[in-house]
Amino acid sequence: MIASHGPAIKGQETLYTLRGRDGVMLAGNADLGRVPMGLSTLEAGEMYATNFRIFRQRLGEGELITGVSYDDTDRLRQIALISLGWATAIVLVSGLGSGAVLAFKTRRRIADLSAVMRKIGSGELAKRLPISSRKDDIDTLAMAVNVALAHLESSVAAMKQVTTDVAHDLKTPIARLLLTLEAAHDAGTLEDARTLILTAIDELEKITSTFDALLRISQIEAGARRDRFNLVDVGALVKDVAEVYADIVDDQSRHLSIVFGDSLERAFVYGDADLLKQLLANLVLNAIRHTQFDSQIELHITGNHREIKLVVSDNGPGIPPAERLNVFKRFYRLDKSRTTEGSGLGLSLVKAITDLHGASIKLHDNQPGLRVVVAFPRTGLETHPDRRTSSRDQSRILRVANSP
Repeated sequence: MIASHGPAIKGQETLYTLRGRDGVMLAGNADLGRVPMGLSTLEAGEMYATNFRIFRQRLGEGELITGVSYDDTDRLRQIALISLGWATAIVLVSGLGSGAVLAFKTRRRIADLSAVMRKIGSGELAKRLPISSRKDDIDTLAMAVNVALAHLESSVAAMKQVTTDVAHDLKTPIARLLLTLEAAHDAGTLEDARTLILTAIDELEKITSTFDALLRISQIEAGARRDRFNLVDVGALVKDVAEVYADIVDDQSRHLSIVFGDSLERAFVYGDADLLKQLLANLVLNAIRHTQFDSQIELHITGNHREIKLVVSDNGPGIPPAERLNVFKRFYRLDKSRTTEGSGLGLSLVKAITDLHGASIKLHDNQPGLRVVVAFPRTGLETHPDRRTSSRDQSRILRVANSP
């Protein structure tokens, strides 16, 4: 078989040597002599142009030596190395090119962002950072900055508005105070001067109360009272406020009533008890001040598994839908309310307190009258009002207070 198969292999891709017991070559196409037993390698030389992998083994009383050329393997290795080299070069060139393009675009985007930020720093707070369609990390950061800029613009606008409103609303009482003091100075008798001085003191008390309200609103908006948060029994708080203002309501010829929803006579929320009492008192006083005689004012507590709602309703003239957001602005007063007492800060204080507690406040038509709904979120801890607040609960309280 070897004698007939060996010469048929062209180019000597395969070598065969079959030796007998005496070491004489019996068949084959190559005389492979000094080859070790087992696997070995035959280096290329004068006889062979390529390397061979040789295997020598016993075959009966003789032995068989078989060799396979490395030529195909070498060519495959060369092709693989060339392919790998070209692939590496292509990847390297394309990677560097893509990196350069990406770096250029990123630098240009950062330059655009820096230009916008410089404009914002110079006072153009309405500017916003550009957002691309890629929604990458830079866009995420730009969107977060835009949200912060929107809050900043709103705060600065509110500050400017407050400054304007303070100057506008306090100009008249201060001028009136000045005229009163001048009149007291020029009064002919001590009794006339004393009367005018008492009037001036009354004006000063109103101005002082206005500044106190502004300071209180600022402190609340800054979150200065969050460390006083604890479980508050809203039902007991409503009863206390109703009891305090019962005589005032009667003196003003109004009627005050309390309505509790199912199982809500003891409803607990997390918050500052004093501020919540201030909130409810402001809403009751607002209802007394802006309703006619014999009006009905109702305090209602309702809720579900997600929130507790504190509702103050009346059957007065109400507030037009177009004005229901404006009344929460500082010093804002409806034209029909200009003749009544007040500084226009009551509902602003109420809004600041609700925001501090993570609550929401909405004004609805009571048909007739106004219906104010303050919704407090439940935290899941209200079922244990008598236990002391743990550090984990305190963190949950702060998260509720900080929620939008």
